[in-house]
Amino acid sequence: MCKAVLSAVAILLTLYVTVVSGNYLPKTLLECFDHKVENSHEGVALARDLQKHCLDMFLHPTIKRNMTTDEVNYLQSIFRKIISESNHGSRVKRRTKLLEVFPKRIRREVRDPMSNWPKYSAAVRRLKFDMSGGTGTSRYDTIADLHRIAIDEAHGGPNFCPWHRLYLLIFETACGIAIPFWDSSIDFEMADPTESKIWTEDYFGNGFGEVESGPFSGFDTPIGPLIRNIGSDGSLFQKTGILRLLSKRRFAEINVGTSPDGENLEDQHGQVHIWCDGQMNNLERSPFDPVFWSHHCFVDYIWELFRTRQKSLGINPATDFIPTNITGQSPNDEARGITGYLNVDGYSNRIAKLVEYKLTPSCPKCSNSDALHCDRAKQMCIADDRTVNSYVGHQEDAVKIANKYGLSNGNHGPAFNLMYRDARVRVDSVTLVYRIVRQTSKKLYYGLPHQTKKSYYRVPYTYKGTFQKRLSVTKWY
Repeated sequence: MCKAVLSAVAILLTLYVTVVSGNYLPKTLLECFDHKVENSHEGVALARDLQKHCLDMFLHPTIKRNMTTDEVNYLQSIFRKIISESNHGSRVKRRTKLLEVFPKRIRREVRDPMSNWPKYSAAVRRLKFDMSGGTGTSRYDTIADLHRIAIDEAHGGPNFCPWHRLYLLIFETACGIAIPFWDSSIDFEMADPTESKIWTEDYFGNGFGEVESGPFSGFDTPIGPLIRNIGSDGSLFQKTGILRLLSKRRFAEINVGTSPDGENLEDQHGQVHIWCDGQMNNLERSPFDPVFWSHHCFVDYIWELFRTRQKSLGINPATDFIPTNITGQSPNDEARGITGYLNVDGYSNRIAKLVEYKLTPSCPKCSNSDALHCDRAKQMCIADDRTVNSYVGHQEDAVKIANKYGLSNGNHGPAFNLMYRDARVRVDSVTLVYRIVRQTSKKLYYGLPHQTKKSYYRVPYTYKGTFQKRLSVTKWY
């Protein structure tokens, strides 16, 4: 075990404090880490000593939420697992910012036979029902709840992609296996995306009502049983939208607040949350549906494709940050809970190198998946329909549970912002509050309470049934 590994532990521990602490760490904590690394010898025991000595001095006083000692110890154990996996580490010049000692995680599309979906979903289930802490909170729920704590610093600005990239690494390490990504644009191209085989017991489980099939059946959340209401509103990712993102050059051109509404990555990702509905359309609690992790892996995949394109254009994505007035998200601000570091460190190429993405399935083989087929007319892979015997669930149960637990009235925080909708959606979300904004003799048109008629009529990019090829960027997708 080299000193570089000890430095990696220091960064991981301070990353942990980033998402659970309300205050910045004192400089003496980083000085403690540096001193331990500088004066240590080789050995795992010394890495553990670094954790115990420094954390015992500074961690507990900085926690600003009701986290039990067991939860703290569990999150520390995640970092110890990373130490045990770090035999393939590399040397870097800057000792105190070493992040390259992790083994590389290889992420593939969920339906790729090599994605290890059965093993991954089994790991998620084990995590969900691991109550070994004796506190009544599962190991899964401990990690999922971190999202609620960092809402303001992780959404609505330039920190969206960097923060969620780190969050995925935390969950992935706890599972002990790479997270497969869900390319929902594959499902979007179906005649009816709600018929996709992805919403069966082989993958995510039923898409309507309480989740009672598949690896995530019986999952409970702080806001009731896990429910879904797929195809209710919003939209899945669209290839045309992704290609628009990948045609840009600068991060500011795909970032919310510095690019047009609906044209940025965060807005496009939010429409998928809305389309899934249930807990997935709750900003604070969405990680309690395991679909969250595969969806966000695809968001991260798109960002990495964008960064790869930037490099080909001579742009360094590690320095392509965005000035902002949002508290806690400016590149010149200290990263929350990591004194001496800036938010711009989240753009690091070293972090990006921890993960390898295999390209999303493409024609003619579509990764040899039994859940995909190649549409030769469109020259793209499209999801297969589920069989007629597949359990679908009961949509009425989603309505009842949402009403019972207050998901339908915003009692548990906001839903994601509806920016546009697929024309095929039903407009019957159980987590959005609708109002009639226009009425004709044949049809009612629904919007959201905060929308005016003018803004509703500008809702863009509804489905038109076509795929626009852009030869200059298709090689990146």
